[in-house]
Amino acid sequence: MCIKTKAKKSVTITITIAIILFSCNAWDDYKVRYKDSIRSVEIENVERLRKCRTSKNGYKTYQCPKCGKKKYVPFTCKCRLCTSCGTKAANEWADEIHHKLLKVPHRHVVFTVPDKLRELLKNPKYQKILFMASKITMEEMVASSNKKGKKKTKLKIGMIQVLQTYGADMKNNPHVHCIATEGGFDRKWNWIHTYYMPYKFWRKKWQYKLLTMLKKELPKCRETNAFIDLLFKKYPEGFVINGERRFEKGEGWNMARYIGRYVKHPPIAESRIISFDGKQVTFWYKDSETKQKKTVTMDKFEFIRLLLSHIPEKNFKIVRYVGVYSRRGYRHRQTEFHEGEMVLIKRSWREEIKKTFSYDPLLCPDCNIEMELIDICFEGSDSYPTEEPPPVEPPPNIKLSQQERMQLIVALIVENQNGCGASIEKVVSEAEKRGIDKEQLLCDFQHLKMKGEVYEPKSGEIRYVF
Repeated sequence: MCIKTKAKKSVTITITIAIILFSCNAWDDYKVRYKDSIRSVEIENVERLRKCRTSKNGYKTYQCPKCGKKKYVPFTCKCRLCTSCGTKAANEWADEIHHKLLKVPHRHVVFTVPDKLRELLKNPKYQKILFMASKITMEEMVASSNKKGKKKTKLKIGMIQVLQTYGADMKNNPHVHCIATEGGFDRKWNWIHTYYMPYKFWRKKWQYKLLTMLKKELPKCRETNAFIDLLFKKYPEGFVINGERRFEKGEGWNMARYIGRYVKHPPIAESRIISFDGKQVTFWYKDSETKQKKTVTMDKFEFIRLLLSHIPEKNFKIVRYVGVYSRRGYRHRQTEFHEGEMVLIKRSWREEIKKTFSYDPLLCPDCNIEMELIDICFEGSDSYPTEEPPPVEPPPNIKLSQQERMQLIVALIVENQNGCGASIEKVVSEAEKRGIDKEQLLCDFQHLKMKGEVYEPKSGEIRYVF
């Protein structure tokens, strides 16, 4: 079996993380191979992804008060590996951050570290130092940009820090993204804006703060002293900082949404996965130095290991709020710089579907009456049924596009494979439940066969090949 996307305008088949994990017995084999090093938080997130939008994860039951027709709505997983749940969570996080931002100019600042420090900073204990060192560096740099004569004015800035532990190639690359105010409050709660920030001086300041704080936490020995001295000598210009991106309050949502990908999404976008043949995964990324696209092919177990290694431990905060944006800084936000009168409204799943598809999922298709919630079934509860409820019917007014049909057909073939292929009858049956007409499905099969993507042996099984 081989699954691969093709550069076509009409059809693009996305290889999902779920397909890589749960096809070809990859996840079960991975647990056996890495049983001594796999973390409990990794197992928990993958198992939650497996149950996403299935009855095994629990569901709500709605019923039409007139005709009695029932509808089952399964719960989502809300784990760090699910792109669907991650997109919704990232949007909500961006709404929250945008609501919190003051109506003043901000900077998007990225604090990076060199290659020799990356392995050390895998440890959550030392990752906390990244937050502390970047916080102190930013506060001192803002203060130094607002001198009155020879004196520095201490300012209370606002700063939101997000730890990203991976690079575009999914390898370990810890660095901190920050949204920082361009200025701060003085002791009398007057807002002081800073117009100039010495970027070149930031680099040495960031290097000094980080290395000196790390030196205090590392074991006191000659090796530690030699290691720290080497990093000072090898990087005389300091560690790289990118702080040139300036934005106003109106652009805050887009910036928060950009950073929110690192908070809620898996370390790779599914659109960058090119192929998966059951043994190897191929994906592309854009090199930050050359700005060129590079293609990487790696063993599926190595891909899964990199994917799971970036899941943080439980209770480790990868987002920190500093100064004005901290809980203690709440009173500083009660000024003309904060839109305190605005109320942050969170949309329900029903409202999200209405907005996206112009379709109300809780209207009875027969009576056009709003269905009522009659039961909530949680996993592990006494009312949890032994038999799965009927699948959720597709929206009557939404027709799947060709791309969506192809994605669904490939996913069904992978899910229902038995031996060298999947039963045609099984795939047709499952596709009909999801709203694809049988005649349309056969036409799609023929289209894929003509393109050499589907092979149908005489045994009545169907395979997706390339």
